[in-house]
Amino acid sequence: MRARLATVVTAIAVAVGFLTAPSFTSGAAAVPSRCAAHADVVRETSPGGAFQGRTPVLAASYNIAGYNSAKTMPRWESRADRVVSMIMRCSPDVIGLQEASEAWMQRRPAGSRNYAQYEHVVDLMNAQVQGSPYRVTNTYRKVCPTTGPNPAVWNGTWQGRQAPWRACRTSPRSSSSDNRTVYDSRTLVVERQGSRLLARATATRRTLDWTIFRIRATGQRFVFANTHLEARYRGRAVGSKASNAFRRKQVRQMTALLRQLRSYRGATLPVVAVGDMNTTGRMRMRTPVDDLTRAGLVDVLGTDRRVYRSKRAKWRGSCRSRGVTSSLVATAYSRVPLHLKRRIHAYYNTSNSIAGRKPGTGPNQCMYRPGTKRSRGATARAHYRYQGIRIDYVLASASIRARGWETVVDANLRRARYRSMPPSDHNMVAATLAF
Repeated sequence: MRARLATVVTAIAVAVGFLTAPSFTSGAAAVPSRCAAHADVVRETSPGGAFQGRTPVLAASYNIAGYNSAKTMPRWESRADRVVSMIMRCSPDVIGLQEASEAWMQRRPAGSRNYAQYEHVVDLMNAQVQGSPYRVTNTYRKVCPTTGPNPAVWNGTWQGRQAPWRACRTSPRSSSSDNRTVYDSRTLVVERQGSRLLARATATRRTLDWTIFRIRATGQRFVFANTHLEARYRGRAVGSKASNAFRRKQVRQMTALLRQLRSYRGATLPVVAVGDMNTTGRMRMRTPVDDLTRAGLVDVLGTDRRVYRSKRAKWRGSCRSRGVTSSLVATAYSRVPLHLKRRIHAYYNTSNSIAGRKPGTGPNQCMYRPGTKRSRGATARAHYRYQGIRIDYVLASASIRARGWETVVDANLRRARYRSMPPSDHNMVAATLAF
């Protein structure tokens, strides 16, 4: 009896290990990790499911912190593998990267092939799967140096030739700068791609990186937009009226282009927009995200934008999520975009650091018991109805059914912190959408 019990316990332990350990595709028989309740959405879109006939697409957004980022950020070489491990927990069909530098990385062995930070990410992603399916939509750079201290050196091939996404084509106007979109060529096909320069207040180029994708399984097309809005306008605080007004100017340029792109081959395409908006739902002024939702996009996780009042103060938004519904069309709270049924780690902030300090230092205050610095609990259930502060978003047309969300973190719920220092000062966010 004791031997049989030991055998059962061992079997359970092995099974739990397979279920909880991060898994990467290394061969034809391996199953890739997926996040944001992807398996649930697959069941819903299968024959007999609530959304039979629709196609699940996992879309993500991740500000990976640039190659030459602030002094508080560890060197890229020491965190690149961990950044990619976060991405491959989801194996996204499409992901918008921000701060993914297009400049040649300097710290490489002499004579070896040059690559940019975003190329390094794609190389590491492709190392986890067969066939190197991940590609970048935009291959333009501001410069392609062929002389000087760090000239272009190409020694890699892809299927007998240079990978098309590796081509270095010089075009300051066409380059999407450090916004790069990576997609899985097994599920998506690029039909059109481009970049729009947005207004800028600093030397940093702000762009909208856009792509018209076709889903291989169904032929359905959609517009994918990836951006990084300005943080500070001429040195003003991120939350100042001047900085907010400048971001709204950038969004006006963004929405004007999206209206044009949606009209394609006689059809009106749905839109998925992701990025670092440098805007929280707690701001009391009208924000760029408010402008995007008024333009017809839905914040798929939902942000409480109602005004609350007490005897001492007035504020907008709260930690507590409002409402759960299966519809993305109608709501009794027009000022509060709807919330998903499946929300994983949404109670963590998407920006995880304090200015001037290393990643992981920002407190997840919505995970604290009111008036204390004690965690609400050590289980997901204790935090489920609460939502952290976000500046990273996934927005989609109302015709798309957003079913699952995940803020991708190494969670330590007991302490309302992280089990290990995150590899970027932002957390990746992902949503599974049913087209």
